[in-house]
Amino acid sequence: MALAIPKIPDVLRLPKIAVDRRRALTAAGAVAAVIAVAFIGWTLHVGWTEDRQVAAFGGHVAASEADLARVSAKISSCISSRPEYPSVAESDTAMREFAAIAEYGRVVTAYHRQVIGADEVPEAYTGVQSAYIRALDHLNRAFSLWSSAAAAYDAKAYAAAKDHLAGADRAWKDYVAAIGDYDRELRIAEEGGEIPPA
Repeated sequence: MALAIPKIPDVLRLPKIAVDRRRALTAAGAVAAVIAVAFIGWTLHVGWTEDRQVAAFGGHVAASEADLARVSAKISSCISSRPEYPSVAESDTAMREFAAIAEYGRVVTAYHRQVIGADEVPEAYTGVQSAYIRALDHLNRAFSLWSSAAAAYDAKAYAAAKDHLAGADRAWKDYVAAIGDYDRELRIAEEGGEIPPA
């Protein structure tokens, strides 16, 4: 006796999938368009963020340079107002004024070093930031040593004052070299080039 195979109801049958080529291409195109728009949006966002970071960093450097120009003007004024052959009292007064300016310069450089050190910059500008921070560190050391030299002079410790002035001179030269590095790194970052061999 043959067994009868039951008929599968239509409800349980899997539907035949008809692949419409046009619909498949449209769907693939839509997915590609979404990915492209997302990529372009992300690229624009990153570019905008980096531009903002560079602008903020540049503004902080400009503020630092303006403050340092004021310190430099105070130093120039102090030096130019000093008589050619000052008396002991005039020398003491000039040295106290110079000590006050040096201390002010130390505070200014420390402040700007903190602000610029906290800046977030794009990778291309990390060398620029590092060089400028290095310059501020050297200048801060020079101001500190000038201040110490003035204090030593006031205490009539002339040998110590001379040593502090020599150290300040070295720190100043290091500052000038670091500013040269900063200028070079900034040019490289702005031109998008490679660091040339030394």
